[in-house]
Amino acid sequence: MHGLSTSSTDDFTPYIIRVNFDEIKPMELARMLMRYNKLRRPRLLIDCQSLRCLRTRGVAYFASQLLTLQASGAKVLLRNVDPVLHRTLQVLHLDKVFQIDLSGLEASAAHPTPSVSMGAA
Repeated sequence: MHGLSTSSTDDFTPYIIRVNFDEIKPMELARMLMRYNKLRRPRLLIDCQSLRCLRTRGVAYFASQLLTLQASGAKVLLRNVDPVLHRTLQVLHLDKVFQIDLSGLEASAAHPTPSVSMGAA
């Protein structure tokens, strides 16, 4: 039986790593990715559907952490991006930097949530 070798520099296996931004410190992950060059351009999957850091720290924090991960050599894939976050990423031109799964956007556009009026009746 032959073991798998991961020490080859020619190994371009596309890794997909699911990242929970609420549980991990992106700066530590970026340092780890730069330290271990066995992972050749890993792809990080980030589910944006219910991230606390977007509500507590804001989009600027989220975007800066994503850019840090990108700078460390990772390819960032954003999933379940709501229309407001998607528009913000477009305004910042980050939709060209990060890969965004648009299937969640199409579903929310097909079934919009009803707006709530706060006006007097």
